[in-house]
Amino acid sequence: MSRLAFPFGPAGDGRSATVLYGSDAHVRQMLELLILTMVGERVMRPDFGSPVKQMLFGAGEGPVAIGLAATLEATITQRLGHILSLEDLDVDFAAAEAVLDIVVSYTVLATGAADQLALRTGVA
Repeated sequence: MSRLAFPFGPAGDGRSATVLYGSDAHVRQMLELLILTMVGERVMRPDFGSPVKQMLFGAGEGPVAIGLAATLEATITQRLGHILSLEDLDVDFAAAEAVLDIVVSYTVLATGAADQLALRTGVA
């Protein structure tokens, strides 16, 4: 079974790009969507998402970064724990640049493949 790819776009044949459900690419896309979606952004799933985007407008060093890492770990485990095993999570906030760096190391349960997702989000 296939799912629409993220980001949405056309495939080479002119149809919508897709990925196989549970594949390494699909798990990576689901993880990225979970981290970059704000809580309350989805009408039918108001508890889906993470507070990453809100962190860009507040203090992000020290205890706040530790709290964000703990929140992300709990959210990823709750939402995606059935398809991936979280190995490591690192959150770093560069206040001078207003940039939040998130590095997630995980293993896809279906394939056993280890992967790492590095996200850098900031104020545009």
